[in-house]
Amino acid sequence: MSRPKAIDNLKDLQAALQLAIGLELSTIPVYLTALYSIKEGTNTDAAQTIRSVVMEEMLHMTLAANVLNAIGETPSIDPVDFQKRKNLSPIPGYPLVSPLISKIGTLDLLPLTPQAVASFVKIEHPLHGAASLQAIDVGECSYRTIGEFYEAIKKALEDPTICEDDHAFKHGDQVSADQYYGGAGSVVEVTDRASAVAAIQKIVDEGEGLPEKRLGEKAKTVTDKDKLINGWEMYSHYARFRELQTGRRFRSTQKAAAEPEGALLLVDYDAVHPALHVPRNGDSAGDAEDRALIEFDLSYSELVDDLYLAFSGRPKKVRGGLGDGAEASKPALPLAVHTMFELKRGAVALMRTPNPAKPGYTLCPRFSYVPIDERQKLREHAQELREQSR
Repeated sequence: MSRPKAIDNLKDLQAALQLAIGLELSTIPVYLTALYSIKEGTNTDAAQTIRSVVMEEMLHMTLAANVLNAIGETPSIDPVDFQKRKNLSPIPGYPLVSPLISKIGTLDLLPLTPQAVASFVKIEHPLHGAASLQAIDVGECSYRTIGEFYEAIKKALEDPTICEDDHAFKHGDQVSADQYYGGAGSVVEVTDRASAVAAIQKIVDEGEGLPEKRLGEKAKTVTDKDKLINGWEMYSHYARFRELQTGRRFRSTQKAAAEPEGALLLVDYDAVHPALHVPRNGDSAGDAEDRALIEFDLSYSELVDDLYLAFSGRPKKVRGGLGDGAEASKPALPLAVHTMFELKRGAVALMRTPNPAKPGYTLCPRFSYVPIDERQKLREHAQELREQSR
């Protein structure tokens, strides 16, 4: 059985962090599809759970980006070479079969269903549902689990032959702690080896990369940094999704590996839009429907660009609101987070639209990234479809 390899040089460490940003990004559309499929005014507890995890995935992307910036590389959407494997893209397309993590399984865009929640639990489980780490074959991937991947990154950051001393950390282009909002945890600005390791450890502690030993600890283990101002406690992603899956909260004394036995957490799977994901190269939904899907893809692509601008530590130029057309520089991350939730309107509109090619289903946002040089042609096509539907 093949085994994963250590990260033993700076170039591979930088590539691993590029892929880590993409790995965190890959879960966000999966969770948002389920979140936005919930009919308005229903499943409020489930919506709060999913939204809280999405915000922390944004934090995890930011933390990985800060580490990458600190070791001399800028976050990028471009493919990378990693451990002799060529052209691994950090930008996900769905359905996604990870080239990085063998046991994570296929990531699909699904409405809130028992199948979707089971996939969330599998993503966040330390072993992705396996009985032991040794039972998992790395196959053609680089690592068996997300935890193993982050452990390799941590060891590389701690290795003095890769990052010789604290002067190897450039201390620049950091997303500052005051730019992140809406979830538990806090941004770590990376200035040295210790803060780089702390940033990766924060990702591990909150969920993605959760160590197996945490299954034997209290499910609701939290720190002061995992509490919101209103007192809401953000324990691990795995435990939160297990509560959704079982329909019950964990008791405060229960361990994460146990079956939740606390208060009911009711999920109404009937109060969900029956959205069906069809990739961009899949069946046509009809002129008006195709236009709406294309316009969502274009908005999502611009959002991804804004996120990567934010992760580079640079501000975004925006037009002033005084009517003078002047530009102003604003922190890019809060703007990108706001735009992400603005996408909800487009996503919900799609999910309320019957799919003429698939009776009984509605449209589903594709979260398909369109390269910059292809967008103008796609905009023109969307305009043609708009005119044809008049």
